[in-house]
Amino acid sequence: MSEETRAADGDEAVEARAAANETVLGDGAAAPAPASVPESAASDEPAAEAAVPEVTRDDTTAQAAEPTEAAEATAAVPDEVVSPDRAVIAAKEQAENFPVALRFLPREIRADLAAFYTFARYVDDLGDEYAGDRIAALKDVDTDLDRLASGATPTLEPVRGLLRITGDGRVPIEPFHDLVAANLMDQHKLRYATFAELVHYCKLSANPVGRVVLYLAGQATEQNIADSDAVCTGLQVIEHLQDVAEDYRAGRIYLPREDLTAFGVTESALAEQHADEDVKALLRWEAGRAAVMLSRGVPLTRRLRGWARPAVIGYVAGGRATLAALRHADYDVLAATPKPTTGATLRAAAGVLLGRRR
Repeated sequence: MSEETRAADGDEAVEARAAANETVLGDGAAAPAPASVPESAASDEPAAEAAVPEVTRDDTTAQAAEPTEAAEATAAVPDEVVSPDRAVIAAKEQAENFPVALRFLPREIRADLAAFYTFARYVDDLGDEYAGDRIAALKDVDTDLDRLASGATPTLEPVRGLLRITGDGRVPIEPFHDLVAANLMDQHKLRYATFAELVHYCKLSANPVGRVVLYLAGQATEQNIADSDAVCTGLQVIEHLQDVAEDYRAGRIYLPREDLTAFGVTESALAEQHADEDVKALLRWEAGRAAVMLSRGVPLTRRLRGWARPAVIGYVAGGRATLAALRHADYDVLAATPKPTTGATLRAAAGVLLGRRR
């Protein structure tokens, strides 16, 4: 038995415990309560909130406005941000774990998804890399989306590109507003107290991707959306696990504080060159949660028709292959960012096709 197989077997046991302890949050997202955590650590956790308030576009816009109220001028968005270089966009798409415009899809669908990806990448870059007033720039995007919805011509090229998928009524405007809201939230919310809070963030930052795919496929049923939301939240959690070191350097921690406390992990531990055993145990647990969510992709792919089925199989397989990469790296995401191999992704895709839930 190979070292990777032994590691996978051990982590399947963790995933099974996660599934056994699973509780379900709103919108179909799974939130297991940590099992096998020392009672002494668990007793020190902050009290669970009675309810997590619904995150809305207005809430995130109002909160994000607070840090910049003293600003007297709005920074102009530079041309290279307004009109993103297509080669740069393409390179970033290829670097993603879960590329949107999969090559085997029909040409028109690839073009539709490429327009969406260009918008999503543009908004993320504004929120993460823009050197000017990020909040003002993101609000400009929100305003331009309102312009698009009203039938007027948007001023920003990435927003104009969405006309091909919104102009004919196939995709509503809300998923795009949600992506902007997530990036506005990133400007002021740097920590998450509970897993429930993180799931609500993922509702804005990740779930819109799956919903757009379902809308374009004409298969956005209630059950499909619920399963897709769970898959997309799982994919976002996995990305957060990969990027722990990068996010920490940027001042953000997406690992819930209640879980850091339960596993005895301090924030300073995330600044080290290598993950210690407590950090690895925490990441292993969060990976188990994500695996439970990804399992919702199996019944979803069985219901989907046409090009949407292989597309979603690809997304789920990308997530599972990344989980395998995390296992192979023994969850030491502080030393390097684990990346899935093409072979691992193909094997994972075969597993999804065969109906394997893990």
